[in-house]
Amino acid sequence: MRIGMLIPEFPGQTHSFFWREIVELRRRHGIETRILSTRLPARPVAHDWVVEAKADYLYPLSLAAALSAVPAAVAGLPRLLADAESRRLLMRPRNWAMLLFAARLKALCREARIDHLHVHSCANAALLAALSWRIGGPRYSLTLHGAIGDYGGDQGYKWRNAAFVFTVSEKLRDDVARMLPDVGPRIRIAPMGVDTDRFRPGAGRPAARPRFRWFMCARLNPGKGYDALLQAAAQLLPGHDFEIRVAGEDEEGGAGYRKVLEASIARIGLGSRVTLLGALPQEGVLAELQQADGFVLPSLHEALGVAYMEAMACELPVVGSRTGGVPELIEDGADGLLVPPGDAAALADAMRAVMSDGDLRARMGTAARQKVVARFGASRSADALADSLNGRA
Repeated sequence: MRIGMLIPEFPGQTHSFFWREIVELRRRHGIETRILSTRLPARPVAHDWVVEAKADYLYPLSLAAALSAVPAAVAGLPRLLADAESRRLLMRPRNWAMLLFAARLKALCREARIDHLHVHSCANAALLAALSWRIGGPRYSLTLHGAIGDYGGDQGYKWRNAAFVFTVSEKLRDDVARMLPDVGPRIRIAPMGVDTDRFRPGAGRPAARPRFRWFMCARLNPGKGYDALLQAAAQLLPGHDFEIRVAGEDEEGGAGYRKVLEASIARIGLGSRVTLLGALPQEGVLAELQQADGFVLPSLHEALGVAYMEAMACELPVVGSRTGGVPELIEDGADGLLVPPGDAAALADAMRAVMSDGDLRARMGTAARQKVVARFGASRSADALADSLNGRA
């Protein structure tokens, strides 16, 4: 079997877990995967696997591709006009451009002899897959990685004709079931996993050092809880010697929210404590994890959090937010600490507890790795996808 995997703006900061799924599909199930993407991101991230992970892009359209897509889109119109939902879509002029790209997607899948298209997004990429299927393209499936409201409209159209659908957490499954009750019974839970052979405690982490090193890995976006993090850091300054190293970049390649953060860091007087590292490739994130003493990610909203999993696999004590599906991953007090999102005082208390108690750090770190190895290995989502592709789900 040969499948396509449609990943928007590939390769991005957080796309290593998609690559791990692709590797496991081939290694465990003999399924070959062709990567398709909407377009290159503004600043592609040079992960160590990128050379091997070649992708075909829908945008920009070459003149030849555009000329061939137009008649293909026109040929698909009778199928679309025969369906009431598709007719409503075509009443919006923007969707005529989407139809053109859907025709291009159909052509790419045919050229690559793709039997099935799996879409790791429920935004425009899912709409393209649904339109492509309507005009004779391959069957498709979806994975929802975050709150469904963040992925735009037309969700019923995107989901109802998918061959199968996944969410990464029980919380997301319940949200979709409420919004789309006819889809609910078909949803399987398939969280993205971690390569626990690679993400493991490092040998080079100092046993003791005067300055405690926190690491955070997340896009530079207000939703990741940076305001609460900086306020908590300011509360911890008296009596605690620490630093916070942050891997991640904003959606404008450093010209957006990074500027706001830099100004806040300077105003609060955290210039010697908080370091913005920019977007790091997978090996850079691993190196930071293996040198850190603790991991913090105080997101306001988080579906589940592969970044948490990677830190837990490296036996780090983790401080996260009690939001979304995070409590499905982290048991407060057992393998990490959870605080209310946006609560800077509670975040400071949790970070203080981790920095002050070596036994707590060791106990939570050990339990965290054990959980990730047992329940969130890299093969979990690949196995779920393979089972569904082969009709075993």
